[in-house]
Formats: sequence, structure tokens, C-alpha cells
Amino acid sequence: MSVFKVTVSSRFEELWRYNLVVVCELCSADGTRIDFLSQESFVAPVGSNLTTPPMEYNSNRNVEVKCGDGDYLNILVYVIPHTLPLSNDIHNVEHFPLIIKVEKGGNSVLNRAFEINQWSGENITLERVGAEK
Repeated sequence: MSVFKVTVSSRFEELWRYNLVVVCELCSADGTRIDFLSQESFVAPVGSNLTTPPMEYNSNRNVEVKCGDGDYLNILVYVIPHTLPLSNDIHNVEHFPLIIKVEKGGNSVLNRAFEINQWSGENITLERVGAEK
């Protein structure tokens, strides 16, 4: 068993338009749940329609979840828009990358970019991350 660390981040300049939630289920090799953890980065309520980021917004934000000893993780990441894109022209609003990194015992087991739709956000499900093959 090993300690896990999950980091969710993006360099997208308008990440302030999204709330982020990371949920982790830590499991043993036989599938038994050891722990259930979550972390949220909340910016504003859904429907806020902000025109600029809030004054207290940290542009270097990321979400980290540190888990105890386990064999693998099941991970859910929710990218929830609270403010729509500035342009109403769908062709001008490209997807943006969200990076999910997972370390197990200090070693990288996942470092992957996911393309996020600026209009709808995303629900990302990752199963058995770090499990022995």
C-alpha cells in the first residue's frame, strides 16, 4: 500500500469561471473502500455571470487531495461553470486543458490533460488509478 496525492490544475486564464470538485475513493487491492475524501475550489455560485474574476481569486489555483495508504484510487473530477464564456459565438470558444496528476508513493502514475468544454464543463471519472496490472 502507498500514499496518494492527486493534483488538478490548469493554466487556462479563465479558469475563474469554474468551480472544481475532486472526489477520491481510496481502495485496497480487493476493492474494499479504505477512505473517501473530497476537496473543492469554489469561486462563485452557479449562474453568477461574473465579468471578471473576484478580487480574492488566486490565478495559480489548483486542487490537491492527499490520501493515506491504499492500493488504488477511483477519482471523480467535476468542472462546473458558474459563468458562461465571454463570447456567444461557439466557434470562438475553444476547449481548454485541465491537468490531472496522481502520485503513488511519490511516483507518478498519471499525468494527463483533459479537454474541457467551456460551455458545459465536465465530469471526469478515473477508475483503479495506481492499481497493479
